[in-house]
Amino acid sequence: MVIKIVTWKHLLSNTKVFGCCNDEHSDYLIIGIPLEISTTYKTGTRFAPNRIREASCNIEFFSLHTWSSLENMCFNDLGDVVISPGDITSSLYNIKTIIEGLLEEFPTSKYFFLGGEHLVTYPIVEGLANHENIDTLVVFDAHTDLRSEYLGSRINHATVFRRLLEKFSFNILYIGARAISLDELSFINENRDNIKLVDPRILYSGQVDLSDILKNYVNGKEIYLSIDMDVFDPSYAPGVSNPEPLGIDPFMFLKTMEYIIEAASKIVGIDIVEVNPLVDVNDITSVLASKIIFEIVALMNRKDSANK
Repeated sequence: MVIKIVTWKHLLSNTKVFGCCNDEHSDYLIIGIPLEISTTYKTGTRFAPNRIREASCNIEFFSLHTWSSLENMCFNDLGDVVISPGDITSSLYNIKTIIEGLLEEFPTSKYFFLGGEHLVTYPIVEGLANHENIDTLVVFDAHTDLRSEYLGSRINHATVFRRLLEKFSFNILYIGARAISLDELSFINENRDNIKLVDPRILYSGQVDLSDILKNYVNGKEIYLSIDMDVFDPSYAPGVSNPEPLGIDPFMFLKTMEYIIEAASKIVGIDIVEVNPLVDVNDITSVLASKIIFEIVALMNRKDSANK
């Protein structure tokens, strides 16, 4: 008999379980990534995974958007990735190693990653894309994170998607972007064929059909979803590291998310990043982040049920 030695779980630490209900056979897998190395302006994202978990244990397992209860389900929460203090290279390697382990041991699970700063998306997507097809990155974010470099660094939360586009031929669909540098605007204009911006003015204009905007990037595509909580207006999500006014509201987010989940052929993975409990108000942002997970799961369940 051959005994297989698992060499990646030592890079995980035990934590509170999302929803306070763990099921190792659940289709929904949670990994926390408390990375905070390149954060600028407001620090505190390293505390987000556990604060989101704590919030999830104290709200109802109910989806308003689908009008359904999730009380009979649990999550497979594997804990947090071990982060090497002050060492970006080692930390990104640890995250990528975890991704490869997940793909091998839990290939059919639906992955949810709790950041941490937005840099976590880089090793997650890199690890997934080496083994899975990804057609489009759908990014909910106030920023585009497409800078060539930021504060002298090429690997940080503001350069995530520039680095990924240098390695992979994804399309990127940004929803809610409203804070863009000159460098990023130039890059976007040079890459109009595979980068699409849907800013809040378009979402709220009432003059366009959302499905018409999204269909070329989402319909029948294999999607990775990245949700930066600063996509929301600060009145809905004050606890973020880089808040920007004039953001979207949770109902617009769910309306857009419903279309994406229904239209995509597969959701390869989802991350929720940039919650910052140290600057939050009454845990509003952590509660919203946990609620988003419940709502996405309910939308996925509804689609799976309809396809049976």
